[in-house]
Amino acid sequence: MFNPAQLKGLADQWMQGLNEKGLPGQALSEEMKMMAKAHFQQWLVQANLVTREEFDVQAELLNRTQQRLENLEQQLSEIQSDLAKD
Repeated sequence: MFNPAQLKGLADQWMQGLNEKGLPGQALSEEMKMMAKAHFQQWLVQANLVTREEFDVQAELLNRTQQRLENLEQQLSEIQSDLAKD
């Protein structure tokens, strides 16, 4: 999960981009900026995003788990074959 500092950084970047582009014919008031930033941060929290590092760690864990499962399935197959021979 993103930590609060990362969320704040993303919201700040988003607001900076919004400020640079602006709205046609009007400027955002400070209150509107604060509300937009708060909504964006809330959306990021609710989106349940993970960092790339966390994703990579979980993907590696999944790969190792799948490999272990394949090994166990192979061992089980060999045991069943041995039992069937007896």
